[in-house]
Amino acid sequence: MRNRSFLLGEEMTAMITGDYSKFPSSIRSILPYLAGETCELRQAWEVYANLFMKDHKRTHAMAERLGGVLGMLQSLLQDKMFLSIIRLTDGKRADLSLHSLLASIPDARDASFGTSVKGSLKKICAAATGIREHRHKRIAHFDLNVSLRQAILPSVTFKEIRGVLEQIEAFLNLFYREFGDTSIDFDLVEANDITDDAEVTTDKARAYDLLESEGVIPKLEWQRRREK
Repeated sequence: MRNRSFLLGEEMTAMITGDYSKFPSSIRSILPYLAGETCELRQAWEVYANLFMKDHKRTHAMAERLGGVLGMLQSLLQDKMFLSIIRLTDGKRADLSLHSLLASIPDARDASFGTSVKGSLKKICAAATGIREHRHKRIAHFDLNVSLRQAILPSVTFKEIRGVLEQIEAFLNLFYREFGDTSIDFDLVEANDITDDAEVTTDKARAYDLLESEGVIPKLEWQRRREK
């Protein structure tokens, strides 16, 4: 919501706090969690883009100093985004997902609201088809044919992930505008608060390496100081 809201970490998922008294009782308790999960998805996307897409020189510098840890983080962020999208678009079981919000359609003031949200959700699920198949064959299960290299794992592009993310954000704002006369600026989520320390540490390490190579700092001085 445009009034200042807070993202609170929970055991299962996050939530966006705010005044939901105007919202139908059918979605009043679940919309904050769906919005929270979407905020975390947006945050994961922004962190990923900041570390691996925006500045390739910075990514290379971090990889030189963090080694395999950075590659592991990259994989974990990818999987986090995949799983978040799958959870949000899950419509086969009575789970917390975007489908849960359809219960509010009878309470809408706009007669075309139901058509709009159903059409939007259908497009989201269609756009997430490749992500769902990839998750099924690699993350949820070890697909036999893929594991034996007898079949190709379905590829997912970053454009697809961002596209689904933006569609989910727009879908949720249909409900915020209809019932709360407000909206959430999901794209204002900042990654810098998370990545700044890592980037500064990389810059410091690079500066140290240069000073060491120039003889300003004795070789392995960092190791001697760490052992003190």
